[in-house]
Amino acid sequence: MSFLKLNAKSLALLAVLVSGIFITAPYLNFQDYLSQGDHGRDLYAAQAVYRGELPYRDFWWVYGPLTPYYYGLFFKIFGTKISSMLLGKIIMRILGGLLLSLGLMEIASPLGAGLAGCWYMLFAQDFFFTYNHIAGVAMVLGVVWCLLSYINTPAIKALWRALGFVFILCLIKINFGLAALVMTVITVGVSDFWHRNKIDKRIFYLTALLIVPGIIFIIYYALLHGLSSMEIRQCLPYKEGDQPYSVSVWTAVGNFLNITWHTMTSNWVNLTLGLLINACALRTFYLLAQKRFTPERQMGLLLSLGLLGIFYLVNSHEYLKSGVWYRDFWAQPLSIMLSFLFIDTAAQSISTTVRKTIFLIIATLAFYCWILIAHTITIHKTPEQFISLPRGGIYVGNSTSWIATVEDTTAFLNKTLKPNELFFALPYDCLYYYLTDKKTPTRQLIFFDHIKIPPEQEKSIIGELEARHVNYILLSSRAYARQEPGLGLLGITYCPLIGKYIQDNFVAIAKSGDWSHEPGWAWNHGTMILKRKGT
Repeated sequence: MSFLKLNAKSLALLAVLVSGIFITAPYLNFQDYLSQGDHGRDLYAAQAVYRGELPYRDFWWVYGPLTPYYYGLFFKIFGTKISSMLLGKIIMRILGGLLLSLGLMEIASPLGAGLAGCWYMLFAQDFFFTYNHIAGVAMVLGVVWCLLSYINTPAIKALWRALGFVFILCLIKINFGLAALVMTVITVGVSDFWHRNKIDKRIFYLTALLIVPGIIFIIYYALLHGLSSMEIRQCLPYKEGDQPYSVSVWTAVGNFLNITWHTMTSNWVNLTLGLLINACALRTFYLLAQKRFTPERQMGLLLSLGLLGIFYLVNSHEYLKSGVWYRDFWAQPLSIMLSFLFIDTAAQSISTTVRKTIFLIIATLAFYCWILIAHTITIHKTPEQFISLPRGGIYVGNSTSWIATVEDTTAFLNKTLKPNELFFALPYDCLYYYLTDKKTPTRQLIFFDHIKIPPEQEKSIIGELEARHVNYILLSSRAYARQEPGLGLLGITYCPLIGKYIQDNFVAIAKSGDWSHEPGWAWNHGTMILKRKGT
């Protein structure tokens, strides 16, 4: 027992690591949905930087410049295939679980923190549309770990670690990186005030407020320099009107409460955990109000709860502005930390038997759900759901018709195009550049209403197609999306010059997939290959 107590944190982290390997193993060769646009963009970006190209300047990219290099490294080590990307994503998920556990260990028991890390790896909602954000979430959890460490044991080394995580986060998603930087500075100031900490931190504040932002600005400036203001807005769509979705804060909050209630009452597992968390939260606030803790513990809990609560709100800023549900996934790991902090704090004030029972119930629920998830994934791993292309090699949840369209179209392009010949894919079908190992003939990868491509940019794109002697165009059915906000009709509601250029100079030679239904993000997919007239 003495060995277990002395090494409780290390053993808990080891348990989280081993559990994470088992939890994530089914995803090594499985992805629920693969999209021809968003996932294709990420796959192409990793492939492009592997060839030596630069994000923003050589190809359109909408996040920070770092993750294409991260995933490109996996291509280099493990081969250019989708499973290499999935491995990189899994490593980030496990890292996030470990960092979440480390953060909670600063204010909770190793057992409670370890269960929280496992819960994150098992249940944290996935950014289903990109491989980028899971790396950003891991960095957010790294910042939170450092700040919780500083709150409970003020040491300057924790702040330098926090700035390291902030710096990386800025290169993954700049708005969340800057938000984390602000939270770091505020947390340090508040914590020092409460602890009456007089340690000189002028170098830290100088680094946080000037040096880190300055280096970040230089990196982004170097990559974006030479692009037009509209091209920069297309890569960093943070100005008003750059996004197709916008709601009031009150509407977003109302939708959040409604979705949270329905999620909590959707099944017995969610209801059981929801009731437990709320009961433990009430118990924690009661204990704080009654000052049942030592003064040091009381202050640490209040500061930690304040940090997690405010950080949760800060990381919800994209959701509060847009009302798009998945944008609140940035805040969900902080919700998990708050939930398990409530559970652990309340459990410490009751009998050992009841405390062990609570943790056993949570562990049992997690194991039960893991069995269900692993079984569901196994059911999807059938020959019909396998992408057999050399650069595919994974099982997906897409329809068999979607898979057939992608495989047939890729085979046709590989058969038709000469070794050094390029083709132009639009409106947003970067997956085919990746699957055929072809460079995009234009910098621009996406063409929709909400991208707002001006006539000058259209002319530049046409000039690139002419200069590179592009004789083939891949046009997908998503060029004519009538229902989804922000997409539109090619040549009619957006890019009229490109639409006319295609109509005047190209003729269809092959058609595949679904052209009778409204095109979707990863379903109802149809493709058409056009060839230049007279060639």
